[in-house]
Parts: sequence; C-alpha cells; structure tokens
Amino acid sequence: MQIEPRRWPGRVVPSTDADVDIAVESLCVRASWPDADRRWVRRLLEPWFAAGWSVDALLVAVDTRPDGTRQGRPRSRAQVAHEFLRARLRTWTADGAGLARPPLAGMSLGEWYRVNRRNAALHAPRSRPGLTSEGERARAESRALAHRRDPVERSREKGRRRQEVLDSLLVPGQEAPSFADSWRLVAELVPVPRVCSACGHVRNEVARPAHRVA
Repeated sequence: MQIEPRRWPGRVVPSTDADVDIAVESLCVRASWPDADRRWVRRLLEPWFAAGWSVDALLVAVDTRPDGTRQGRPRSRAQVAHEFLRARLRTWTADGAGLARPPLAGMSLGEWYRVNRRNAALHAPRSRPGLTSEGERARAESRALAHRRDPVERSREKGRRRQEVLDSLLVPGQEAPSFADSWRLVAELVPVPRVCSACGHVRNEVARPAHRVA
C-alpha cells in the first residue's frame, strides 16, 4: 500500500524500508523542515521506528520532555535539522541505555487500515427505503407547489388540498355540513334563555317530565 507522505497516518509505526522513507518524509513535512537531509534523519530515526515509535510520538518528543514540560524554542534556521532532532530525542533515552516508551501508542499499517475501514462503514450514510407511489406523487406536488412564486396561488393550492383531505373523511353519500348546519347544531345543544316580557328577568324553567299514559 503506497501512501503519500502528507497522508501518512501519524500513529502507524513503519515496518518496511518504503514505509520508513514515507514516514521520514512525513515527519519533515509536518515539522516544516524542507532543508533537512533525509538520509541523516532516516539514519537517526531507524532505531526509534524499530522500538515502536510513530511519527506522532516523535513530534511529541520534539516538543515536550517525558515529564510533560516543554523542550524549548523551535528549531532555528541556523540549526541542522537532524542535529536538532538528535538533541531533542536525547531526553527520551532511558539514562542513555535505551529508548523510553513512546508517549503515544502506535499501530501497524494493517491495524490502521482495518480501523479506518470500520470507522468508514460506521459513518457511511445509510440507504433509505424508496417512496411508494403515493409518496412520490406527494413529493412531486410539494416540489411543484414550492416552485410557484405567487403566494396567493400557493395558499389556494394548500386550501384545495386540505379540503380534499376533509372530503375524503365524509361518509359516502353524505354532503359536507354547511355553515347554517353548524349554527343549527349549536342551537340544539345550547338552550336559549327565555326572558320575561313584563319584568325582563330570565325565567328559570325546569323541564317537566312527560306524563306517561298507563
């Protein structure tokens, strides 16, 4: 798998010669060291890569010490890149006898590829089920209605569609109730108080039960 230096995964520990070349170039690009001698940088970093260090871990070591404090100022133009890198990594040697553990855990290129594929599958957009014929018709009507510029025409169209929905709820063979029918229904449900013509008071009439004939 050939990866461009700018796209090299920072947590991957290079294992082959080709991967080491790409990782070295990636570190120089990310550190903004265009004048760095890649051969000397590679010779310096080969044991670090063999010990499980990645590009991200090396960049952390360049900026900080093992205790978390800052290393110092960034590299100046007067400093040689690989000598500057050697001085910064010297604080990460275990008493000069060996290399310390990397500040960031690394992984192989195969592991990164599997994790990347899994994350891509988890975040991939899910396919939606297709619309029915009624749904397609409703969407087409909605889009056609949205493209109309006249707000009055859009309002009339909405009213027409609303009336069609209400008419579909009627019992077959019956007509929709009119405004007069609504008033008649209200008059039947709400009794109208009777006022005395002589005194003007409202009569409290109690409904008398109808006489039953034996």
